[in-house]
Amino acid sequence: MKPFCRSTIILAVLLSALPLVASEPAGRLQLSVKGVSFEFVRIPAGEFLMGSENGDGDERPVHRVNIDYGFEVGKTEVTIGQFKVFVATTGYETDAERHGWAWHCPNVELMGPDKNRNWQRIGFEQTDDHPITCISFNDAVAFCDWLCEQTGQHFRLPTEAEWEYACRAGTTGDYTGDLHEMAWFDQTGIGGTSPVAVRKANAWGLYDMHGNVWEWCEDIYHSNYNNAPIDGSANTNPDVPAEIASRRVLRGGAWCKPRECCRSAFRYAAHRAFRDCGTGFRIVRARPPGEPKRWPCQSQTKSKAEQGSSSESEYPARVKLAVDGLNFDFVRIEPGEFTMGTVLGDEEMPAHKVSIGYNYYMAATEVTLEQFELFVEQTSYVTDAEKQGWAFKRSGQSDWYPEILISWRLPGFVQTENEPATCISWYDAVVFCEWLSDKTGRDIRLPSEAEWEYACRAGTTGDYAGSIGKMGWHRYNSGVRPHPVAQKKPNAWGLYDMHGNVWEWVQDVWHMGCDGAPTDGSAWLQADSLTLTMRGGSFANPPWWLCSYIHMRNDPPCRLSYNHGFRLVMDVCRHRKTLQPNR
Repeated sequence: MKPFCRSTIILAVLLSALPLVASEPAGRLQLSVKGVSFEFVRIPAGEFLMGSENGDGDERPVHRVNIDYGFEVGKTEVTIGQFKVFVATTGYETDAERHGWAWHCPNVELMGPDKNRNWQRIGFEQTDDHPITCISFNDAVAFCDWLCEQTGQHFRLPTEAEWEYACRAGTTGDYTGDLHEMAWFDQTGIGGTSPVAVRKANAWGLYDMHGNVWEWCEDIYHSNYNNAPIDGSANTNPDVPAEIASRRVLRGGAWCKPRECCRSAFRYAAHRAFRDCGTGFRIVRARPPGEPKRWPCQSQTKSKAEQGSSSESEYPARVKLAVDGLNFDFVRIEPGEFTMGTVLGDEEMPAHKVSIGYNYYMAATEVTLEQFELFVEQTSYVTDAEKQGWAFKRSGQSDWYPEILISWRLPGFVQTENEPATCISWYDAVVFCEWLSDKTGRDIRLPSEAEWEYACRAGTTGDYAGSIGKMGWHRYNSGVRPHPVAQKKPNAWGLYDMHGNVWEWVQDVWHMGCDGAPTDGSAWLQADSLTLTMRGGSFANPPWWLCSYIHMRNDPPCRLSYNHGFRLVMDVCRHRKTLQPNR
């Protein structure tokens, strides 16, 4: 992580000197449900500074939060004994039980999906006093709903702000006390979770706020605190166009994680169905949350005046955006119709007509290492690979395996600035688009799958848009590594590396086959599956994986050490009158 400048250090000192407003907790609440006791600590109204200037980029900006209401927080994490009563009463099956697997994560060497692992078969001994684990966000919400029905009171997961406020208990540092006295983490853990309330409580009487198990919060994860609520409420505004891919927040660290993950301000993002050997939860009794906000989606529906009636003066053939000394080159893609998919495969059938009735701009190249580095320098963004400390790597033709410290900075080989950024997750790509949109005042995003294939084909109808040897880097001509962008021949519309070099993320949720796919160029965002779509193939794939119609599925947080990248699209509907052709 790059060192902080003097102004950042001064700001952190000034912020830490600001007064916090909070009184001592007003007492405890105890209730019994089906013979099982629940104990809560009363948390008073107050103010605090949320986030950290010394942590990851998603913990900034540090901001004052005013919680003007009191609420009760579970004295401990929900235990196995409490969860058993819920299951016995309702017959509930957790996500891990329904799907037949959970993520195993005691360390990098052993992590991975583990068949038949769930809260009852976790892999280490537990008693009713241990925290429930292997729990998804969905499972935790179902438990809260049941408790509401049983008591007639309102129980829910804490908001991020409530969680951090309660965890800090009036403190301002990374931890609320001596971590070795307060937390079960990788240096103090004993090969699994430990009974709750064994370690020292924080100043407000809450146990295991640091370590033991991760704790789900209500909030949808955002990569920073810009526009975050300052009243203690949850941020439930979806952060990605495919709402099903929105991630929730986990807090507090776990028995198998390093001490850094136990910091009061540390945030971890995971999909609502994620569950592993360290995910649990704590409950809150408080007022009902407000109505969730909605994602301000980037509509691809154009007015009739915009569809197909543009002139060269309105939409120049090429646009160059200059951002702090770096150029982003875009090629205008005109409206048109094409046949998407193939009649030969399984995943891309049936071939179907798509009519794109609007102009859009496709980046001439994949996003480069130099461009991505500028984004990181200006935002302090931490990629998924860096946040989790590992990425998938492959040796020869063997299976992919997790390796520590692999990221876009250290993909396993030396890169030049003009090579495509690699080891990029779908979430990383979406945040990059948001940053560039803010910097330029344009609507910049990932392409839809239809936009990508239409631009790739450039009027062709075969497997490739030209000679694959002249246009694409693949397994047999790449030396099994990426190459600088725009070295091979472009397609007829001036787009480079649409075949090969690195896989490119698109907006769409992945579907097996094309039945029901949009036919207007828009992204296909509805599905039960979380897997998303990549296009174009990579330098590590054989040529037949680089066909114009091939699409690959991948989990959005997935990042492979060397062949996951992305390309940008710019809409013309925002500030289009100000677009200027290249000089």
